[in-house]
Amino acid sequence: MADCPHKRIRPLGEGAVGDVHLCVDVFDRRLVVVKWLRAEVHENSEAAVRFTREADLMLGMNLFGVIRVETWNVDDYGRTWMAMEFVDGLVPSAVIRPGDGWAAHRLIEGVGRSLDELHGDGVLHRDLKPDNVLLRNRSDGWEPVIIDLGIAKWLSEEAATTTGSVFGTPHYMSPEQFRDTKHVGPATDRYALAVMCYELLCGRPPFDGRNLPDLLQQHMNAPVPPLRVPLPAQAHENGSTLHGSEQRVVSAPNIDRFMQRAMAKDPRQRYSSSREQSDAFAQAAMADGLWAAPAQPQPLFPPLEMPTIQFSSPQEPTVKRFDVRAGPIVLGRHEACQFQVSSRRLSRLHACIFTHRGQLWLADLHSQNGTVFQGRSMTPGIPSPLPTDGTVASIRLYDREILIQAVPGPPG
Repeated sequence: MADCPHKRIRPLGEGAVGDVHLCVDVFDRRLVVVKWLRAEVHENSEAAVRFTREADLMLGMNLFGVIRVETWNVDDYGRTWMAMEFVDGLVPSAVIRPGDGWAAHRLIEGVGRSLDELHGDGVLHRDLKPDNVLLRNRSDGWEPVIIDLGIAKWLSEEAATTTGSVFGTPHYMSPEQFRDTKHVGPATDRYALAVMCYELLCGRPPFDGRNLPDLLQQHMNAPVPPLRVPLPAQAHENGSTLHGSEQRVVSAPNIDRFMQRAMAKDPRQRYSSSREQSDAFAQAAMADGLWAAPAQPQPLFPPLEMPTIQFSSPQEPTVKRFDVRAGPIVLGRHEACQFQVSSRRLSRLHACIFTHRGQLWLADLHSQNGTVFQGRSMTPGIPSPLPTDGTVASIRLYDREILIQAVPGPPG
């Protein structure tokens, strides 16, 4: 058993058997994501078996567009934990607007390539959905990353569930998955990817039953509804909306034909690979006029204009600078901290400054005596935004006041 070496910054999600936190790795100066199972979840329980199975499956995998799991263990309190790389990005629906066929294709192409690599390694996802994909920020736009393989299985192994069980998220499950989770193949993942694409284009999923039996019947028997794609109101060249214009809703007959095959009830009638599926979608979106590639793809978040953070203290004349692009800055009395404070009333790892989604943040790391920012006590787990315009901000770590400021120029 080994305690998790990473300090919690803030929660990212919570489930029935565990939770996920954004954490800092002070030794390697980076952000990581850690999943914890609750202590009451027994080590030999079905949830714990699936959890460690996912960790073992992903450990050491280095596939395109699939989050990397780095390590896992069980701590002294009996909690199983798993550490993964941090992906700085947004959910697909926050970036891809309805009717944006170019962006939808970028998602299908990227996720599809990852699926083909997973399938080539004998791994089936079985629960592909928007919550399991993030769009990672890049200087030339974004790229999709599969961030969760929670119920993935090796194709060559027996499934962990019994024949006839339902395992997945109903809105994105294929007909064969409703019938028997144990006997599904790569076509199931491609079906879910097509459902995600439909939802992004229309703003709603193709099937949305009032209850699970109704949803099951639609996936298994109902034809795929024709797309009704909402487009933004027409605008002047200067960007203002034309007077009296309303949102338009258009059909997409070529994408309709694509969806009929991509979501065919019989998996043998669907596309034979994710590459074939993404190419077919691109042709359909262009034919329907739902394709507007940007001249210059922009990153999701603008880069910090002043990425150098300057630290000073009224008690000490020394000024220190750190480039936040090199990673988080941890404050405390531990020798691994980037900014060390000698007071023994401080926690070894007391507070942290980091960037996330283009913003600079300060977080208290569940410290012993707390952190005060601009005169207010911080709540652990709730980071506060820091000024990035050169304004000086005050941090008090128990009895030590520290002034921080974003400044131009290299660190020193």
